[in-house]
Amino acid sequence: MTFLNYRMARFKNGRLIPLRARTRHILLLLLLASVAFLAVSPSRADNFREFTADSFAQIKAQYQGQEFLLGLWSVDCPPCLAELMFMGELIQLNPDLPYVLISTDPIEERQSAVEFLEDFGLSGMESWMFADSFVERLRFSIDPGWYGELPRSYYFDDRHNRQSHSGIVTRELLESWFQRELTFE
Repeated sequence: MTFLNYRMARFKNGRLIPLRARTRHILLLLLLASVAFLAVSPSRADNFREFTADSFAQIKAQYQGQEFLLGLWSVDCPPCLAELMFMGELIQLNPDLPYVLISTDPIEERQSAVEFLEDFGLSGMESWMFADSFVERLRFSIDPGWYGELPRSYYFDDRHNRQSHSGIVTRELLESWFQRELTFE
């Protein structure tokens, strides 16, 4: 009996019984399928980028000449979760809505944030997480007048004139901000 056959054997009544080749192939396929699933699953929604003091300039450059909505949130903020639910439903109805998310949680806690975005159907959105323990610098890079209240939303028109809002965004607020017509139902 070869080493592989010995490793792929089972015991019956105290005797070593070799597994059949077909059984070995099935077990090998199941093992490969489970490894492939585990390798793909955690990363499919984890598209978080590290938000540093220079990141906000990158976001604005990416949306140069376009309107967009920026949403700041945290996993420890119940109103943020209500807003994420609302925005997840809105994004389903308006998939081309330019929406950028920034989690104020430390990037080391990304798994919790990934799960929330998956739950609210926002895992495909451009997402960032604070990657500096000096959070005041990160907040200042976004808005010198922002002191950390959440949820916080910013609307940028196509010339990047900014309007801000603290608290949960509403349908009326979004309708007043966006030049395009949004679908809400």
